[in-house]
Amino acid sequence: MPATPIQHPLPPSRSPRRPRRPAAALRGALAGLGATLWLAGCAPLPATPSAAAPPDCAGAGSQPAEQADLLFGRDIEGRGAVTDAERQAFVAEIVTPRFPDGLTLWDTQGQWRDRDTGAIVREASFVIRVVAPPTPATQRAIDEIRAAWQQRFHQQAVGLLVTRVCASF
Repeated sequence: MPATPIQHPLPPSRSPRRPRRPAAALRGALAGLGATLWLAGCAPLPATPSAAAPPDCAGAGSQPAEQADLLFGRDIEGRGAVTDAERQAFVAEIVTPRFPDGLTLWDTQGQWRDRDTGAIVREASFVIRVVAPPTPATQRAIDEIRAAWQQRFHQQAVGLLVTRVCASF
């Protein structure tokens, strides 16, 4: 038996399709996207610890602490760089008495914007990292170190980054 062609009820030019309206299609897509975003905005956010909350250190066998990175510039305008001997004396006289349990120091290169001129300044720098209990005494010691460096070496600022950590020594 020969194959019989299938007859379509309407010729291809007369198929029951909606006329194309690009603007209407775009509005529909945008409305759908807007509804999706609106519903996503109603979803609860994942729980995040408070910035002030101490970390959970029980499983790490350690104690909550603060890790403070102090960022020191070594260039003194009109004089040159703070020497290694001057830095060592500063650490011995000012930093070590406040953090006798230990610290870490490393050399680096820094960049910052001068407050007075707006110029970008690049200079030899170093970082001192201390890890200590999160107490007012720790904050006071850090503030004293920063003020002493600024006064002794005529610096505009000493950068400070503080992170809550779990520590064990």
